[in-house]
Amino acid sequence: MVATAHMLGPGSLKLGETASQREIAAQLTKFSLEPKSDFEDDVPVLSGETVPGDASTDWSIKGTANQDFDKESIEMYCYQHRLQDVPFLFTPSNDHDVSWSGVCTVVPLTVGGDVKKKNTSDFEFRVIGEPTPVDSTGTPLELS
Repeated sequence: MVATAHMLGPGSLKLGETASQREIAAQLTKFSLEPKSDFEDDVPVLSGETVPGDASTDWSIKGTANQDFDKESIEMYCYQHRLQDVPFLFTPSNDHDVSWSGVCTVVPLTVGGDVKKKNTSDFEFRVIGEPTPVDSTGTPLELS
């Protein structure tokens, strides 16, 4: 297998239920699906052996969005759905056949900033459980 590197985009980020998904990719200047793993210390036991510490991975989706003050903006969507768990579908590149689906907790975004400047809002939404790699139809990929 030959290693390759791909550019992020053009792609897609959709938030919400399938029937009412909101596409927000046009406002995003940066986006990532990020794991954070935590490893507890190993525990020595009387026999001289060691019990491995627990390990876990938490996920989040993070990004930077150009601010938009319209009713249909990502800021308004996040305000309207604040602290709600909503489905997401992230497609890093329309030229490839892997997307990521999951559920995230939406939080409100910053509105405003420097006067007479185009402001952005950084955000981080926690992912509930594990994200799932899916194909273009939303079917989970079988990983070998």
